[in-house]
Amino acid sequence: MIAAVMCGGAGSRLGAGEEKPLVKLGGKHNVDRVIGALEKSGRFSRIIAAVSPNTPRTREFLASRGVDIIDTPGAGYPQDLSFLLARLAHEWVLVVPADIPLLTPAAVGEALDLLLKEHGPAVSLVAEKCFVEKLGVRPSVLVGDLCHSGITLFDASVAGPVEERYVTMNRAEIAVNVNTKGEKELAELLVKRADDFTKDLGL
Repeated sequence: MIAAVMCGGAGSRLGAGEEKPLVKLGGKHNVDRVIGALEKSGRFSRIIAAVSPNTPRTREFLASRGVDIIDTPGAGYPQDLSFLLARLAHEWVLVVPADIPLLTPAAVGEALDLLLKEHGPAVSLVAEKCFVEKLGVRPSVLVGDLCHSGITLFDASVAGPVEERYVTMNRAEIAVNVNTKGEKELAELLVKRADDFTKDLGL
């Protein structure tokens, strides 16, 4: 199975010209935290980053660290995702956004186990809207009363439009993304708590 990290967002709502994947929290870039969690989960044969013309500095940063990269056109998230999946045909692909810095190896494993139980060519992880709002995050993609996490397991061998199914997982690790300055401040606080907890455990 492949994990693909979507790194094409320019982060215009964050201000200061920051590319979303390169936003730093606790001294580490968003994308570093996400890729690290995927690697440490031990569930993937390959981890790649999908970049776009919107994120040239992200591309340079990831290339300098030896991360596998796929360049997408930057025509919009749906178009870039379709481009990516076409390049990875005949593979199972877990698509993950680069702006969920609380992601942990344990959360990756739990999410993947839940997604694999729901058979289908496209199964997405969602959280309840009320849960997300209690965290202080403004839902960006809603499916009724559910918030899309941006995490989807695809069977890329299936061509054309497919029915998307949903699995609910109310965990901050998949629900806190960084789209605005307010969400960045919230994520900084939560990341610090998580990092301090990890240090206390000696991990």
